Amino acid sequence: MSAIQLCAVIHTPPFTATDTVRQSVMQRVYGRKGRRTTREPRLPETETPTDTDDNDSPSPGRRKRRKITVEASPLTATPDGSPSKRPQTPIPDSPQVNGRPQSSTPTRKRQATPDDLAQSPSKQQPLRPMKTYAGPSRSFLVNLPISSLDLDNLHDQTQEDMSQESYTDLRNRWGVDKSEDDPLPFEPAPSPSRRLKRTSSASFQTSLSYNSSGVLNELKSITELRNKGESRRFMDEVGYLFEGLEMSSAIALRRTSALEIVNKLCDPDFNRRAKAFDFYVLTWDKLSISRGGVSDKMFDAILSFFAALASRDPHTLGDLSRRPDFADTLVDILVSLRDKTDVLSLAAANANVTDFKACGISRSEILVLKNLSAMVSKELHEESESQPSVRALVSHTLAMLPATLAVRHLDPILASLEAELSLVGPRITAYLSGLPLLPVPSELCSAALSLEHLESCLRLVDSFLLGQWSTANLEDDRAAVFRAACADDLASNFLSLCVLSQVQLRESESEDQRILAWKCLCGALRVLTLLSHGDLSWCEATLVEEYSLPFVALVAIQSQSKWLENEGDQHPGGETFDLLCLALGLLMNWATMSEKVSGLCREQCKPILLESPLCLLAILTAIDPSCPGNRPCIRACQCSERQSILRCLTALYVQHTSTHDDSPPENVFLRGYTAVLLGILIKGNKASLDVVLAALSAGSSSAKLRSLICHCHAFLDSYKQTVTSLNEGTTSLASQDSRDRRKGSWDKSGEEIARGVIASLESLCSSS
Repeated sequence: MSAIQLCAVIHTPPFTATDTVRQSVMQRVYGRKGRRTTREPRLPETETPTDTDDNDSPSPGRRKRRKITVEASPLTATPDGSPSKRPQTPIPDSPQVNGRPQSSTPTRKRQATPDDLAQSPSKQQPLRPMKTYAGPSRSFLVNLPISSLDLDNLHDQTQEDMSQESYTDLRNRWGVDKSEDDPLPFEPAPSPSRRLKRTSSASFQTSLSYNSSGVLNELKSITELRNKGESRRFMDEVGYLFEGLEMSSAIALRRTSALEIVNKLCDPDFNRRAKAFDFYVLTWDKLSISRGGVSDKMFDAILSFFAALASRDPHTLGDLSRRPDFADTLVDILVSLRDKTDVLSLAAANANVTDFKACGISRSEILVLKNLSAMVSKELHEESESQPSVRALVSHTLAMLPATLAVRHLDPILASLEAELSLVGPRITAYLSGLPLLPVPSELCSAALSLEHLESCLRLVDSFLLGQWSTANLEDDRAAVFRAACADDLASNFLSLCVLSQVQLRESESEDQRILAWKCLCGALRVLTLLSHGDLSWCEATLVEEYSLPFVALVAIQSQSKWLENEGDQHPGGETFDLLCLALGLLMNWATMSEKVSGLCREQCKPILLESPLCLLAILTAIDPSCPGNRPCIRACQCSERQSILRCLTALYVQHTSTHDDSPPENVFLRGYTAVLLGILIKGNKASLDVVLAALSAGSSSAKLRSLICHCHAFLDSYKQTVTSLNEGTTSLASQDSRDRRKGSWDKSGEEIARGVIASLESLCSSS
């Protein structure tokens, strides 16, 4: 308070009647409990009420307030020992009281008028402590009660706060440390009571629970807690999408929700978080339940795209493969495409409304399908001319998970493969007539050939024949099971695919298309090699096609030439050395199992009898190593400078015997392998022996034969060493007995073939 205000309080003029009127007017304006503003000083009461005044007061409430004021007033002792009131000087409100900030919020308290100041100039209102926000006993700008009754209530409240449960008790009672992600076992907590008192130390120690490691209240790392929080926030963001996948929702809503999910997964940032928070597994469960085992064309297409997106990451795909219905659902989608048109192929081909209606697709669904097709092309087939299809998405995903497939899945996969191979023959016929081998993207139709699907199916068949499926309980030979499940013309269709792939590899201008064609060519040759190994029926099924022997021989000769020119560098579609080995392996199987192969390799043409009697047609079996592969030569070479296959194989052997250097190791392998192949072809055939000896370099016949024997011995030693190292690195398990028996029979048969060739050559060398 300033000095001027203090003087005004002390020198107040005497109380008059005019002041009474002024006081009544101010009470009407401000009320009996007037509000005090921030800048108004808090003024003391004018006089201390007595019992007489209380009795004369017209208001009982005012009498009670005055009585409380008298009881709460501070008393001082006079010199004679009687208590008296200490005169107090009024102190105005200031911004701080006892160092604490004071709010400007007005309180409902009667304002002191100038008349009150005149009546009691020496009285001072006691200072009241203030509360803050720090706790229940300190609330900002809340006046503490002064009376003993209120103090007792405050004491009870304080005792109640002190008797509340501790943080440890609350954590145990509400199961804070036992969330759904906690690895510790969950123990149901007792039902919480309304008010629990703090337990004693003995009972508290007995109520504590220890985990398996003996650590009390094991804490998680801050990284784990942060990841858990981020995971929950992420799942909350996408929770609305799962609501639309409920079985009770309409099929249109389920399609829209599934489409929105795959659309978000195309975002790299969203996909990164989805992989980190196991979003794929949870989404697959929702999608599988939403499908309900009922095939829907559009929903199956979205589900296939989701599986293909998951296949981009091996860890994510591995998590999905552990779901019991993952492989079964994808195979079921593949089966449903037999009688239904591939809707993604239909959308990619820009079909008209009539074609869509014929497949049961309404106008409102056409735009959704086209958006999905564009999404698949952008995400999985970017900068590629490949046409997206549901069957290609499914087979691509299944090919990456051979261990999850069972024998029951072989029939539907083979059926899909045979249906796709049936489209190869018409394309070759169209190419021979002058049309493009594959239609341009603008002319694609819904029934267009999908090389992606063929390549994936070939990988599935290859993995089955190699024992990579879950066929532990398979008692029969896998080749026999495959033979029983496939169609009769499957071998011919494989050869047709080889022809188409060879043309595509030679003429395509797209790098991606050449790589895809090379994979199809190698895959088809690998399957034919596996099936014909030690199986006469498969050898005869492939040799029925007259062009099979010259075509495979030409592939081997030209692949070897390209490999020598590039010195082992990669071909635009892969390594030519792999293609060379596959072609030579198929020729070896044919020569081992069929006796007529030796004569076919020696001759330049094969006479066959047509349906009409006495009508002969010469089928050319000779080849030109430099054949350009024109349209008439796509199956069998029609060039003028042709040579017999046996002579071409002998020239291939000579190219690797011109140097005795053992590096690179591929030269050693090819030199010994071709020596064994030539030994099989000339075994028991004098005409074939003369052709081979004439094509070899200068020297006597016995010297040439000894050279062949030496190279065969080198190959046999290398073969035995390779088999031994493989057996040492392979762990034999009880569940792999059939696989080991199959592998052991292959090793034994290969060694027996090489030893038989060496014995035959030694016999010829001794007789010459």
